[in-house]
Amino acid sequence: MKKSLLLVAVGIMLTGCGADSEANIANDVEAQQFNTIRQIPEPPSNHSQNRERMVQSEQQEIYASEAGHYLSETATLLENVNDIFEQNQVTSTEINEALSILERIRNESETFVELSRPGVFDGFHHVHLSTLVEIDALRRILEDMKEPVHHLQLTNARVYYENAVMSHKLMEREYLSVTEDLGIY
Repeated sequence: MKKSLLLVAVGIMLTGCGADSEANIANDVEAQQFNTIRQIPEPPSNHSQNRERMVQSEQQEIYASEAGHYLSETATLLENVNDIFEQNQVTSTEINEALSILERIRNESETFVELSRPGVFDGFHHVHLSTLVEIDALRRILEDMKEPVHHLQLTNARVYYENAVMSHKLMEREYLSVTEDLGIY
C-alpha cells in the first residue's frame, strides 16, 4: 500500500512537471510582465488635470508671474528686518535701516497693487492687504522708538513683525493654492 501510494505521488509529480517546458514558462512570465505594465494607469497629476480643466488667460499667467516675483522679493526684505530683533541693544541707525527696508516693501507693494488683478486672485489680494496693514503697524512702532530703546518697545515691535511674517506666509499659501487650481504652477 505504501509503495502504491508512493508511486501515485511520484507519477503525479512527474506529469505535473512535464506539463510546461521551460520556454513556455519564460514566455508566460514575459507576457504577464508586459500586460501588467500596460494595464497600470499613470498616477494623475493635479497640474496636468487642472491645466486641462481650467483655461488660463494670459492676464492670469502674467499676474501669477508678477505675484511670484513680488512674494519672493518681499520675503527676502522681511527676513532682513529680522536682524534688528536679534540684538539686545538697538541703535537709531539700525532702526532707520529697518525703516528703509519697510519703505522699499511699501513702494514695491504700491506698484504691485496697481496691476490689473484677475478675479481668481481676489482672496490673494485680501491677504495681501492684511500683510500691508501689519507692515504699516510695524513701521509706525519703529518710527516711535527713541534712543535708548527699551526692551519692551522692541518686544512690541517684534509682535508686529511676526504678524507681518505670518500674514506673508498666508499670502504665499493662497498664491500657491490659486496657481495650483489654475494649473499654472
